[in-house]
Amino acid sequence: MNQASILFVILWFCSLMNLAQTDSIVYAPGKVLEDAVYLTHDDFRHYRGIRKAQMISKTEKEQLDFLSKVLFEEKMTYEENGERFTVESKKVWGYMQNGTLYVNFKGEFFRVPVFGSISYFVATVTVINPGFYDPRFGMSTGSGTTKEIREFIMNYYDGILVEFSPEEIDKLLARDPVLFAEFKKLSRRQQKEQTYGYIRKYNALHPIYFLR
Repeated sequence: MNQASILFVILWFCSLMNLAQTDSIVYAPGKVLEDAVYLTHDDFRHYRGIRKAQMISKTEKEQLDFLSKVLFEEKMTYEENGERFTVESKKVWGYMQNGTLYVNFKGEFFRVPVFGSISYFVATVTVINPGFYDPRFGMSTGSGTTKEIREFIMNYYDGILVEFSPEEIDKLLARDPVLFAEFKKLSRRQQKEQTYGYIRKYNALHPIYFLR
């Protein structure tokens, strides 16, 4: 390779590095993000939230759970660029409050205790029990609904929430071939016991980026 070609490669690489630095901002684990409401996952990726100062509410903004109380109401009203907007709370993607992310799952907001490239949380879901047919009475019995606690994980980069399972964990960890190979060397019992630890390992190795 001649000197001109080498120089071109160096300049091309530097331009990519500069582009990465200007187009995104790395999130430092432990950093407390400002309280804000995010209407969509794309808004969150761009760190483009609705701040407290924009909110129009009778609730005192000094309260630590101000956003939770605002979003508990049916609708949320805010101002932006001199205009007033109202949205249904159940359509809001999520919000950041006191350094903790809360995401919307089927119209309810749940705390995300593990936030990173792979996020983890638990949610209450409604389960339909079909019951069974009892020939003695000629009717179905035991049908109804129950509330159950389920575990969920979320890929930060697409915002899709999926129920926690070994298959879904494998899909996300597989993005790091070295870490994934280490994980798969464990017995099934060890994998089950150490899954949460490997999620944290993955997050430490792969910090998230907010887009500018």
